[in-house]
Amino acid sequence: MTLHPAPDRLILELIEQRHESAQGIVMSHRSSGESPKGRVVEIGYEARSRLEGMERGDTVFFVPGQGEVVAVAGVSRVIIHLGDVLAWANEQ
Repeated sequence: MTLHPAPDRLILELIEQRHESAQGIVMSHRSSGESPKGRVVEIGYEARSRLEGMERGDTVFFVPGQGEVVAVAGVSRVIIHLGDVLAWANEQ
């Protein structure tokens, strides 16, 4: 099954951000104060035109607490609205 985003959405592969404290406690981005990030898997056509230059494989930083996690064929993805994108970086 192939997952296709709505026109104003992005499908991301979540990049897990784990940090370890000096005491050995593992913390996620939620407790560290960092914005979550993901790797672009698919881009809706409206998002593609409004976020010009974004391509598959780019890293996207998005608003914490936003997005829906879905699983298709055992693979987890995050679907976010283009308005929740804070910035992105090309992998070049």
